[in-house]
Amino acid sequence: MGAALTSPVYIDYDEFFIRSSNILAVPYENVTAAFKTPIAIHSTAIDGFDWTQPYPGSRRDGHTAYLEIAQEMPLSASIVENATTVLSSLTFGIPDSMSSGGQPLAMDPSWYICRHVFISTRPEVKLAVDGGSKCNFLSQACQADLKTSLTQDWGKVANGTMCSALGFDAIPPSCQDSFGFARQDVMAFDAAFLANTTLGPVQTNKEQHQYSWRIGTGYHNPGDARAYALAANRTYLVATVWGYSQSATPIRVPEVSFGCLSSGASYIPPPPAPPLSTTTTTTASTSPTSAPTETPIPNNVAFGDDFSSGSMAQWKTYGGSFDASSGALVGSTSLGGKALVNTNFKNFLFEADVMLPSTSGNAGLLFRVSNPSIGADAYSGYYAGIDASGSVVLGRASNSWTRLGSSPADMASNKVHHVKVQAMDKALDLFVDDMSKAKVSVMDGMYTSGMNGVRVYDTGATFDNIQITPLAFSDDFSSGTMGKWTTVDGKYQVSSNAAVLSASPIAKALTTDVTSKDLIYEADVSIDSSSANGNGGFIFRVSNAKAGPDSYNGYYAGIGNGLVVLGRADNNWNELKMIQAADIKEGQKHHLVIRTSGDSISVYVDDLNTPRIMVKDGKYSAGLSGIRAYMTTLSVSNVRIYTA
Repeated sequence: MGAALTSPVYIDYDEFFIRSSNILAVPYENVTAAFKTPIAIHSTAIDGFDWTQPYPGSRRDGHTAYLEIAQEMPLSASIVENATTVLSSLTFGIPDSMSSGGQPLAMDPSWYICRHVFISTRPEVKLAVDGGSKCNFLSQACQADLKTSLTQDWGKVANGTMCSALGFDAIPPSCQDSFGFARQDVMAFDAAFLANTTLGPVQTNKEQHQYSWRIGTGYHNPGDARAYALAANRTYLVATVWGYSQSATPIRVPEVSFGCLSSGASYIPPPPAPPLSTTTTTTASTSPTSAPTETPIPNNVAFGDDFSSGSMAQWKTYGGSFDASSGALVGSTSLGGKALVNTNFKNFLFEADVMLPSTSGNAGLLFRVSNPSIGADAYSGYYAGIDASGSVVLGRASNSWTRLGSSPADMASNKVHHVKVQAMDKALDLFVDDMSKAKVSVMDGMYTSGMNGVRVYDTGATFDNIQITPLAFSDDFSSGTMGKWTTVDGKYQVSSNAAVLSASPIAKALTTDVTSKDLIYEADVSIDSSSANGNGGFIFRVSNAKAGPDSYNGYYAGIGNGLVVLGRADNNWNELKMIQAADIKEGQKHHLVIRTSGDSISVYVDDLNTPRIMVKDGKYSAGLSGIRAYMTTLSVSNVRIYTA
């Protein structure tokens, strides 16, 4: 008795969906059963040629691309227990005159054809295609650039193929506004391929075959309507390049034809039958795999976990396996395992140390998350990840993945990388290792608040020293006033989104009703000193503030021309440390940051990786924050204070 036939499928869609770890071999009989009564069938005509003639042949109508979406298909328990996926398939038809008995007629050996498949999850793309736009929604620049990318290096890119673009290659930048970012899969065939009676029908017969192109929706509970929604919300762009083979004499640049397909309305499965007994209870696999935290973390309280307790008491997990017994949070390899804390932060800094064990997959931080469940993209929110193969990525999910930005980076495996997300309204910034310059910066307002956590995809990862610091105060001075401040002494003017303090000899202003203990305080500052002693910066942990240079209880950190200084006042000045800094000059804008934790105070200027000053002093533990100038004019903009 022969072995049962299997069919390869991509189990889910993400940016790098054609990687080998995303391919499953599933029983072919299960595939045919799922497609026996498909829930959607759509087709589109493709401009094509008669390849039975020598290249370039003649134009021939009747080439067609078909999209079918199957009923949910159960997956083997050896892969994942009690799970299904919904498959979508691309098949192709040719003119009747070019086939016989279900098999294509012989292709002239002068031909070589490449089909490039791109997938979009943008709602507006689906709406355009479902509305009959075909591929006309693609901008003219996109169509021209895409054709060029698929033909300009014909026969030159790699041995064994004539295709000008290969799998994983990205769609041209000019297409990303109209279609979105996508990487491609490529199917190539020639005369020898079509002569194979098993493979030939894959590119020439609309029926399902063992090796037809198929992609699933990940792993779902049986009857989960979200699986059908995922399948329905994908739009496929098939670019077919009608080219010549290596043995042929080049006559002209290959031609390209486009076909765009989407499924129409999403199928909604019937509700499951009621249980036979009301005394038996079950737990769905979409439930968190660890007990939820009972009390939500207040929005104005920072969250930190170094896992030194070995406990995950404040965490919930969704898929995968996580363990903190080693003193760090270790996530095992899974396709999208998540661990979340019960926060609801809006604007914040989110930092963690992340280490990847290999060069496959990616791992990182989740934020502004709601509706989490088991599955790679089964949540609504943002993800910032690192990939040891050499990139960082920022995107969002809502049961499908939308890439917002990425950047190449040196992401060595088995090395700790410090990852930071800064979320400020629509502005999202991802920092990795270098805290002074964001690797990725995007504007996106899809999600405004939610939970924070970590995620692994196709890899394991170790997470440690997690710190989430909510924003307590900000002022970009766009109001044109000092309305958020209480002025103590000095003169003030607000213009060009900056507050200008004129000190003769002193100017101080405090944030109104924002008291903090540990904090991260940052702003852009510049001084225009008419005195060698002039300086300006921040006061913090302040009380009893009155008019006068040192008439307050609290700390001061500031810059002067060629110096950085930190001290405290109690109606007298007590210098804690001053350093020379030739790069700090009057008239230049500098980014000043103060970090406090208990009795530790760190002062950063411009370089946020290494503090200019670090001291321990426990004289003052809490108080107001503010700005101060002495014998200078101080300009301050983009003020942010995070309660750590």
